[in-house]
Amino acid sequence: MTFDTILLNKYNTFFTNCIVAGGLSDSIKTSFGPHGMDKMIQNEKGYLITNDGATILKSIKIDHPVAKILVNLSKTQDIEAGDGTTSVVLLGGKFLSNSVSLIKNGIKVMDISNSFKHSLKISKKIIAIMSMNINLNNKSFLKDIVHVALESKLVSTYSKSICPISVDSIISIMNNQDSHDVDIKNIRIIKKIGKNLSSIELINGIVTDYTFYKKFNGTIKLEYAKIAIIQFSISNLSTDLDNSIILRSYSSMDKLIREEKKHILSICNKIKSSGCNLIIIQKSIMKESISMEALEILSNMKILVIKDVERDEISYLSESLGCIPIVDIESISEKKLGIVRLVEEKFFEDGSLIFFKKISISYCLRNTILVRASNAVLLDEAERSLIDALSVMRSIIRRRYFIPGGGTVEIEISSCLNQFQKTLTGIDVMCVESFRRTIETIPYVLSENSGMEPIQIISKLKEFHKNGKKFYGIDARKNKIVNALDSRIISPLLVFTSMLNLSIEFAIQMFKIDEFLII
Repeated sequence: MTFDTILLNKYNTFFTNCIVAGGLSDSIKTSFGPHGMDKMIQNEKGYLITNDGATILKSIKIDHPVAKILVNLSKTQDIEAGDGTTSVVLLGGKFLSNSVSLIKNGIKVMDISNSFKHSLKISKKIIAIMSMNINLNNKSFLKDIVHVALESKLVSTYSKSICPISVDSIISIMNNQDSHDVDIKNIRIIKKIGKNLSSIELINGIVTDYTFYKKFNGTIKLEYAKIAIIQFSISNLSTDLDNSIILRSYSSMDKLIREEKKHILSICNKIKSSGCNLIIIQKSIMKESISMEALEILSNMKILVIKDVERDEISYLSESLGCIPIVDIESISEKKLGIVRLVEEKFFEDGSLIFFKKISISYCLRNTILVRASNAVLLDEAERSLIDALSVMRSIIRRRYFIPGGGTVEIEISSCLNQFQKTLTGIDVMCVESFRRTIETIPYVLSENSGMEPIQIISKLKEFHKNGKKFYGIDARKNKIVNALDSRIISPLLVFTSMLNLSIEFAIQMFKIDEFLII
């Protein structure tokens, strides 16, 4: 292999990476912004309709390694900030594809990387100047930030119902006002078909998708519940190995039945003596978790039963309700019971739910959001959008600053880098120019998807920023240029900085790849 062939393979690999990244970026850009189009994705499980970048990318089949890295980039942005999943792919793909002209002009990848890093430092300084502090007590302002994040979602029509729920649920699980992180896993989302998304409800308590065992139809309401979580079977005794019992007389059979009933009655009496009036029984994989005879006895004792609960749910309920799981009947005691002021069952079109409200333990910082919609597809999209809204609130808690949206920050960075270019010479000018043009991708696509003339809008925005009006951006709802702060077009700082860092890191990582080796 000659030196020219090696050089050709190196460039072919780089150009292929750029084409793949640019192609994937272009394929989802139509879903960006409030007027972005939705994608219908069909798979073996059915179909879904969404315009969320992370959901689209993880739902489609991708083979090329660079495209897979972009998909992981979107997942990372989703985990870190909850928003900007489409933007990070747009920028990452454009940073790479716009570098093709630089490579063709003979500029080394190391020089491009260094220039991009320096441009990123300048960008961060500009972002820091434009960012402003957030007051968590101003819930109206927090709702506006979440509202902007939901504007591009399929469920944006119901954002007035979703935004207050998202804000209140996150605030309620904070330990104190000085907390700088929350775990959104402490917020459970329950979906039920019926009504519409305006019926979304925040429950200050725990909801589980199980039912009570009962001999009659109708709802159950229990006040001051003493709850035991049981991890053993309440049924007839059996050995670990298969066995056969030979009964030679009717008296032997009667004795066996009496002994079995006596054993079950003994367990039920011990449960009753502990003061328990509601038991939750873990599902058993070896035999039935509770026999019909035990259910009858407990019912007569006025002890409610929730049976066959999965292991993961048992763990969640024990932590939430303050119960200590009981592995043996001899270890049951009042100290291991959880106290809940109100337990009630509610019926819906597709089943029932059990609500645990007014939980007595003070450290239980958990709540539940009940989502209603007319069909399963809309329910799934509502759940994804709600998780994004909660993640945006979490990013506010983590870093309590916001920036103006609508392409405002991107245009300000572009304008400042344009001035910085005038102090440079040689290849640095071309590298900074590539960075600057890539940053303008976000406002360009936003205006294009909103039906405006992108070149004209970008030119007008640059003129505004040149004249000192640095908070002017695009209002995609009204299709005009406005003061983003006055119009409450705002975004968490963490969302933007994470998006910018990840996209630059992706581009620099791709610059270093000169060959694919298949083993």
